[in-house]
Amino acid sequence: MKRILYLFISLLILSSCNKSSKIEIAGTIENGVGKKLTFSELLISGTQEIDTIRLDSIGNFKFKSSTDIPRFYHLSVSKNTFLTLLIEPGESVQINADASYMSKAIIKGSESSGLIQKINNQLIDTKARLDSLTDYIETIKGSDKFDQEINGINNSYAVIVDEQRDSSIAFIINNLNNLASIVALYQKYDDKNFVLYKNRDLQYIKIVSEALIKKYPESNHVKALIADKENLFKRYNQLKTDMQLNEITKNQDVVSIPEIYLPNQYGDSVSINGIDAKYILLNFWATWSKESIQRNIELKEIYKKYHSKGFEIYQVSLDTKKENWTRIIDFDQLSWINVIDLNGRTSYYAKIYNIRDLPTSFLINPDGDIVSVNPSKKQLTSTFEYAFK
Repeated sequence: MKRILYLFISLLILSSCNKSSKIEIAGTIENGVGKKLTFSELLISGTQEIDTIRLDSIGNFKFKSSTDIPRFYHLSVSKNTFLTLLIEPGESVQINADASYMSKAIIKGSESSGLIQKINNQLIDTKARLDSLTDYIETIKGSDKFDQEINGINNSYAVIVDEQRDSSIAFIINNLNNLASIVALYQKYDDKNFVLYKNRDLQYIKIVSEALIKKYPESNHVKALIADKENLFKRYNQLKTDMQLNEITKNQDVVSIPEIYLPNQYGDSVSINGIDAKYILLNFWATWSKESIQRNIELKEIYKKYHSKGFEIYQVSLDTKKENWTRIIDFDQLSWINVIDLNGRTSYYAKIYNIRDLPTSFLINPDGDIVSVNPSKKQLTSTFEYAFK
C-alpha cells in the first residue's frame, strides 16, 4: 500500500512539474480575417517560428508551447505589426487585440508581458511627441517664426527626452529582477540614439546584468547581455560624440548622476546634484560598520586638505536609527555633508548605486562622471594634487 501511495505521489509531482513548464496563448484578433497569425520565440539572432494559423472571421486563436524559464515571444500578423510578450513557465495568457494595432492589445495572465507592453508603448508615445516637434520645425523653416521659436522647441525636445530617460531608469530600478529590464536598456529612438544616452547610464547595464545573471543564469538573453556589456560601453562612448540628442540638450541643465535627495542631521533635504564642487566623493556607510568608521578617519584628513580647493563629500548613512548616526557625526566631527536613509539596506538609493558592501564610495569629476569606485587615500591624493594645481 505504501509503495502504491509513494508511486501515486511521485506521479502527481511529475505531472505538476510538467504542467508548470507549459504555456498557452489564446484570445481574439479583430479585423484580421484571412491574415496569418504567427507565434514565434524571440531569439538573440532573430525569431524562430513556433506555429502559424490563418485568422477566420471570428479571429479566435490558441497556441501552446513549453518553457523552463521566462522567454520573449512575438505574436505577429506581419513583419512590422506584432506584440512582444515575456511569458513565464506555467502562464496561460489571454490576448484581445486589433490586427492593425497589436501594441494596444489587452493582455491578461502575464505580468511580465504587461511590463514589456508598458515600456514599449511609452516609447511609441514619446517618439510621436518628438516627431510632432520635428514636423513643426519643417513647416517654419526659412520663416521668421523659426528664429523666434527654435530655442523654445529645442527646450521642449530636451524635456521630452529627459522625461523618457527618467521613466526608463525608474522602470529598470523597479524591475531589476525581471527580464523586461533588458528591453529598457536597449531601447532606441532610431539607429543611433539610445533612450539611455548619457555616459553615466552605463551603470544600469552593470546593475541589470548582475541582478539577472543570479536569477536567470540559463537565459540566453542574459548571457548575451553579459557578453555584450563591454561592447555596449564602447558603443555608448562612441555615440556620445556625435549624437543629435547631445546637440539638442547641450545647453540644458544636466543632471549628472542618479539623484539622491535625503535629509541631513538638521532635517533639511540635500540634493547631490545641487552641490557646487569640482570633485564629489559619494560615500555610503553605516555607524555599525567598523570599516566605515576607519574610512571616515582617512577621509577627514583628505577633506581638511582639499575641501577649500573644491572637494566635497556627500555621505549617505544606511543606519536605521537616527540617534546612532547623529551621535557619531558629532563624536567624530564629520564636517562634510551628511544625509541618512532610514530604510537601511533596503534603500532605494542603495539599489540604484548597487551597494553591496559598506563603505562604498564613488569619485565624481567636474563633468558629473563616476571616475573611480572605492578610491584609496593615495588615489584621492594623487588625483587632487594634479586637479587642484
